[in-house]
Amino acid sequence: WQSRPQKISHHSINASSKMNSPRIGCTLRALKVPGLLAQQKQLLQLQPNILFQQSRHFAAGKPGTRGARGHGWYVNYRAGKGGRHLQGEFYDRESLEECQDWNDDILKLGSKRLYMDIVVQPKSPETLAALPILRGNKRPTRTAVPPLDSLTGPKHRLVMDVASGVMPETIDNFVKLCTMEQDGYKGSKIFRFEKDVGLCGGDVLTNTGKTGLPAPHEPSPELRGDGPLAGKVNPLKRTIVQDPLVMWHLPGTITMLESRVHDIDSRFIFCTVRTMHMDGIHRAFGQLHPESLKLCQEWQQTIRTQHAGVPSSYDLVIV
Repeated sequence: WQSRPQKISHHSINASSKMNSPRIGCTLRALKVPGLLAQQKQLLQLQPNILFQQSRHFAAGKPGTRGARGHGWYVNYRAGKGGRHLQGEFYDRESLEECQDWNDDILKLGSKRLYMDIVVQPKSPETLAALPILRGNKRPTRTAVPPLDSLTGPKHRLVMDVASGVMPETIDNFVKLCTMEQDGYKGSKIFRFEKDVGLCGGDVLTNTGKTGLPAPHEPSPELRGDGPLAGKVNPLKRTIVQDPLVMWHLPGTITMLESRVHDIDSRFIFCTVRTMHMDGIHRAFGQLHPESLKLCQEWQQTIRTQHAGVPSSYDLVIV
């Protein structure tokens, strides 16, 4: 080292800093030669940052920093859960029981109990002939709903708890839509059975899932004043910034669809299976009771569908 001190440059120090902490200690002992005090001090200053990076990338059970590949899969592999290809895309998620306990704790912070009545109306030639044909509508049997006073099918009640304490604005929108006589959920229907997701409903305009309309509301404080979102009010959307996305999408979870970040309308989904790909994207806000969940799962398994999950033998009308 004394014969070649000029080759230990800034780049060589950075290269050695990428080693783990035992190697850093060996490098420091090797650099204890005259004339290299400045490089030793620089390496000592780098060491805390190196250890911090290691704690982020190699912490037990963590998938690594966002955007990085991470090493959580290797921890699971050492625990006997198989290789990365066997652990799946969401290997870093908690178990179903832990996620359910988390959702229950969110509801304990404040919740409301709501009821939704749904009539399972069979489609017959007589009812199809009596449906009003909308102008320019190519599929009237898909979008039109029979008059509520003419429904003869059995009525079922879904019981649900919603997290009013944590997501007050989201719950306010849903409760208003449930209780409104016009432009609300009453008279709309479950328009699609989404495979591996659940029952989709809440399109109060066309019953196709392409549109929606929120309940009448005052704009959020972020849309008033001089902020970056001031004036960006869409009558077909409701922008909610304050309510966090804190619930997991599990069997029985009720979630509002977000067409854009923070924007909801009236469309919702009753999840019948665990849908981890929706976590952090759509706004889960409630939970169906076990009996109501079994009823939704039975509908999804027994009712025939066509056209990408559209019920073809029955209409599920919200009354």
